[in-house]
Amino acid sequence: MGWPPSASGEDKASLWSWKRPDEGDCRSRRDRRRRYGFRHRGPSGNAFIDRGHATFRAIKYAPFPVVVALAGMAFGGGCEILLHCSAIQAHAEASIGLVETKIGVVPGWGGYKEMLIRQYALTAAPHGPVAPAIAAFNLIASARVSGSAFEARNLGLLRVTDGITMNRDRLLADAKRKALDLVPGYSAPERPKIALAGLSGAAAIRNLLDSEVIAGRATAHDRVVGIALIDTLTGGVSADPLKPVGEDEITAMEKRAFIALCGTPGTVARVKHMLATGKPLRN
Repeated sequence: MGWPPSASGEDKASLWSWKRPDEGDCRSRRDRRRRYGFRHRGPSGNAFIDRGHATFRAIKYAPFPVVVALAGMAFGGGCEILLHCSAIQAHAEASIGLVETKIGVVPGWGGYKEMLIRQYALTAAPHGPVAPAIAAFNLIASARVSGSAFEARNLGLLRVTDGITMNRDRLLADAKRKALDLVPGYSAPERPKIALAGLSGAAAIRNLLDSEVIAGRATAHDRVVGIALIDTLTGGVSADPLKPVGEDEITAMEKRAFIALCGTPGTVARVKHMLATGKPLRN
């Protein structure tokens, strides 16, 4: 959470960082934030997101298996790293989730794209492209995190082929064994094609979102973020469910949504509140 975004839109989107403090008598994180504040520094938001996409694409399509040993928490970008790896060996008490909506943005490094691909593989055959989009939306919009690796598997954040280690002291050894088992005959996965639900799917999910707003379970800015998420999950006005698209098209929509949300006052307020208090703002 070290980058409150600019409110000036895509052309001026940029990152923020803390001034490097001489912490001195600042005894807490809140003291340091109050004393030193923010400062701008490059690179642009576009370049930052593009580098993340390129890095995670290299992980996913490497000619060798990339295996993660996961202990503790993997939220936001950490979760997105996991979703692009060949395999995961997780400690049983690991907590995983895409939590970006809490600060008013969508996952920016392929997280929702990977969840859409996974849900598509699980649910598309009997139900078409709308069901995977709804499943991914429900997980991401709620910023739900798993209480354990077993729950993460039920949520689709871990695959059935990913391992779970009960004894944390055995985690690295188990991950190493999994990596070595994958090496013989390993080849990078094929690039998927995904059918996006289009306008009809977007309308169905918007009805779900609006019902949450009416019931008081979602705020005004939750709706703004939710609509951006819906548009990217369903492909917007140009999507044709009969014409599947590749990952590049989906990540391009993801980047546009992320940068557009960074320019909204509601998102800026959420980020600043999170940095100041460590708690999400319900605006």
